[in-house]
Amino acid sequence: MMPWFNQQKLRAGSACLVHYLSIFIGLFLFIIFPCHASPSLIVGQWYVVDQPTSPIKALPLTGGDFVFKGTLQVAVTGNYVIDFKNTSTFSMFKHTVLNSRKVVVAELQGGISSAEINPFALRHAREVYLDAGSYTLETSLKTPYLIAQPLPYLDLKEHYQQAIKLGNVIALLCLGMLAALLAYYVVLGLIRGQMVHGMYALFILGNLFMQGTSLLVFSDTFGIRWFYLSAFPILFSNIAYVFFVKGLLGIRQQSNPKLYRWIQYALVILVLFALWGMVAPHWMMEMARYGVGIFLSLGLACSLYLSSKKNMTARYYLIAIITFFVLGGLTIAAQDVAGYTLYVEHLGLAAVTVEALLLSFVLSYQFSELFNEKEQVLAALGISEAQIKIDKLTGLPNRVALEAAIQGLPKTGSITILDLDRLKYYNDKFGHAYGDKLLCDFSRVLQEKLGGMAILHRLGGDEFAITSHYGDAVKIQAMLDETVAHLIANGFELAGVSAGTAFIYEEMDNYNAVMHMADLRMYENKRSHKRAQNEQFY
Repeated sequence: MMPWFNQQKLRAGSACLVHYLSIFIGLFLFIIFPCHASPSLIVGQWYVVDQPTSPIKALPLTGGDFVFKGTLQVAVTGNYVIDFKNTSTFSMFKHTVLNSRKVVVAELQGGISSAEINPFALRHAREVYLDAGSYTLETSLKTPYLIAQPLPYLDLKEHYQQAIKLGNVIALLCLGMLAALLAYYVVLGLIRGQMVHGMYALFILGNLFMQGTSLLVFSDTFGIRWFYLSAFPILFSNIAYVFFVKGLLGIRQQSNPKLYRWIQYALVILVLFALWGMVAPHWMMEMARYGVGIFLSLGLACSLYLSSKKNMTARYYLIAIITFFVLGGLTIAAQDVAGYTLYVEHLGLAAVTVEALLLSFVLSYQFSELFNEKEQVLAALGISEAQIKIDKLTGLPNRVALEAAIQGLPKTGSITILDLDRLKYYNDKFGHAYGDKLLCDFSRVLQEKLGGMAILHRLGGDEFAITSHYGDAVKIQAMLDETVAHLIANGFELAGVSAGTAFIYEEMDNYNAVMHMADLRMYENKRSHKRAQNEQFY
């Protein structure tokens, strides 16, 4: 049974997720049903260029060459704006405005692939001055594919400038958040070395390319006008998302053969979609749209199944995928958006951003679980965090503690590597208990003499180290001599110590090099002792 405090944490986490979820859904509904006033659509019909006498009810999403013919009734002379409703994803357009005498009064063109400068940021809108009266609008549209139905409309410039602010804020805010999350997942993947984070980073990257192209950020800001960036990256980000689901939920062939088969089937279908989209560019957006439906359904099915098996990661992910499934489903099915200045692309961007933010809660839960598992393992072993850094025999800080201590030394600090002589001799002749006594006596006496000026560490065996913020090597050597004298006077007549000191300023920012330097000096000192003893013997 789950401990009470874990249940409390899970309830609190779930409540937090529900709270944020309600906020996101509210924002999404606000996007779908905006409150600002709406101008009127231009009354007219779409035609295929090759069939100018047969109007069509809706433009095929596989694109083509089309022309719109409609009429304008302008009641007040002034500056107006012509823009498209529902979508901004199309390649090229051209507006031709004719007055009641069929004289051309304006020709306005643009599109994602067009080099024309957009007078309104992140918009296809074009400004035109019109006197009061009747006009005819002919709009030609050439595009490899569509994501929704573009419908021309006319608005007063002053009203339009106010109305587009919400959409532009949504676009820039969501793209900025996705860019930040992309960096987060890239760094996380590099640090943890796990493919799951890299796959989600690829998913975000694909959506950044798509939305940045569709919402004219790339063309307006960077001059990137390759139209197929609005769909091509999604063909592969859909595949990356399937790998992400597999890694996040830990789906393996041995443990979950059924889900593993679902993953394989989904990948095969998405690869076929990607190939078809590249071979038949007019179908690229449709393949991307169907692919989104597949990975959303797969993620929902896998999370539902594993949630029933009491998989807590799956239960948290279920909140994110249900939200994404609803918002993403609305987006890929939408062809007509309420209001005039918010596009289907805004809905898709908001849906991806909401899902990415909710998934950050899932990752937070996983990190919390990893920490709890580590704590439980340590508790089961009877080990605390502090005990990990303590040498059991002497009670001194150990090598783990030394590595942390070195990082805090100033450039004037020093590290002294010690080797306690004759330990093997006492172990072999009197037994290990006597050798342990030598180690403990040496540790206790030397640490008392060092006091607060330095810290003694035991690295293992007969190896010790002293870290000092003050780097007083002469004083440390004097204390070593006093400690050896104490050992000799108390049953360890052959005891000795070899030492080597190195200073932090000798190898700034390279603590391993400082330790190696001290180690070499210690061995040189040890060889000197042996030569002196040999000379004394002879």
